[in-house]
Amino acid sequence: MAMGEMKDYSGDFRPDTGWESFPRELLLEALKLYGKLFLAIDGFWYLSVKDRFGDKTAIERDLWAWNKYFRYETKHITKLLNITGNDIESFFKILQFSPWSWNIKFKADLINQNHGTIRVQKCPTLEALIKEGGGREKYFCREVETKMFEMQARALNPDISVKALQIPPETIGSGVCCEWEVRI
Repeated sequence: MAMGEMKDYSGDFRPDTGWESFPRELLLEALKLYGKLFLAIDGFWYLSVKDRFGDKTAIERDLWAWNKYFRYETKHITKLLNITGNDIESFFKILQFSPWSWNIKFKADLINQNHGTIRVQKCPTLEALIKEGGGREKYFCREVETKMFEMQARALNPDISVKALQIPPETIGSGVCCEWEVRI
């Protein structure tokens, strides 16, 4: 079978089948799925630590892991896509291709090379926290997401600062999950 000819993997097992066997549309759907799987393993890992050792330790360990991850991610995305700068424009490029951000609906507004904003309109983490009903949405974004955005940005450039402009719980129900200013 030629490259991209399989519409799905029903039928018999084919030992020579790989991603190159599927059309572009299915590959894009697979990327979306991998973004969701990426978010799911993070959530499962976090909840397992929280259940065993408590929320404080889970947040501490989660931030440690994400800090390592963002440095690793930045190194590999910049190399793969030949992103050579270390300004806000380059950070926004990395953010577009981060598996973490595939799960959120956001708009990045580049004001200039050293200044921009990010507005998140859909966030599965916030949705899960609200659904959980434990009240963590009242502090999680302030305490954790702020640090995570800083770590992600500073993996590219330690001089990037991140400031929350709008953040839960005040934004809940407004159509905006959160909004951030990033600048050098």
